[in-house]
Amino acid sequence: MRKKKHDEDHENAERWLLTYADLITLLLAFFIMMYVFSKRDAQKYEEVASHLRAIFTGGTGLAEKGSITASSPIEMASRGASSGDIKRQLESELLDMNRDKGGSKNISVLSDERGIVIRVLDKTFFDEGRADLKEGARAALDKIVPIIRKVNNHIRIEGHTDNVPINTQEFKSNWELSVRRATEVVRYLLEKHGLPPERISATGYAEYRPVADNDSPKSRALNRRIEIIITKSEDASE
Repeated sequence: MRKKKHDEDHENAERWLLTYADLITLLLAFFIMMYVFSKRDAQKYEEVASHLRAIFTGGTGLAEKGSITASSPIEMASRGASSGDIKRQLESELLDMNRDKGGSKNISVLSDERGIVIRVLDKTFFDEGRADLKEGARAALDKIVPIIRKVNNHIRIEGHTDNVPINTQEFKSNWELSVRRATEVVRYLLEKHGLPPERISATGYAEYRPVADNDSPKSRALNRRIEIIITKSEDASE
């Protein structure tokens, strides 16, 4: 009888050690993951943290394929196409308008901290010193609209100029030119395509947000641009 009780005590002690070891392993894995993801951007960190909270409170917290993933900005707003899908579709639709005869890119699609950016050189959309949309601008916007309809994210139109001053009867400064060009794009999206006005905003930055030095005609041409931004959220302030 004594031997049996001793064996039971020994077995209970081993079970306790196994449970303790499992707990330590889980905690170690948890803190390693928190450390790794804290080094990435805060948005992905919060996404993974929410998955982990779901795991430890009884949910699965796992994606359909069985791994923890952070949704892209566009996915979080639309729960549909990913930002990569939207970017590829835009590039495909605008490919035939992408270069002029000199080999320069007229339209490019990129991603930055603002969201997905469709960058259009001004000569594609406007004549020099003017804010009336050219026929090519309308054609480009007609291709862009069906794609941006797929997401609920806010659309911001930004107007930019180079640093050469303008002083015409219509525009007394680059501020007025950049704002007017942005609002002309907004007007077309609203009146021709009926996009919800609460989803769109326009702003002008004149020459104060250049993407190249204004030290040559070629670099100044890069700064004269319209940017159509699919922002990272449905909030116009972001």
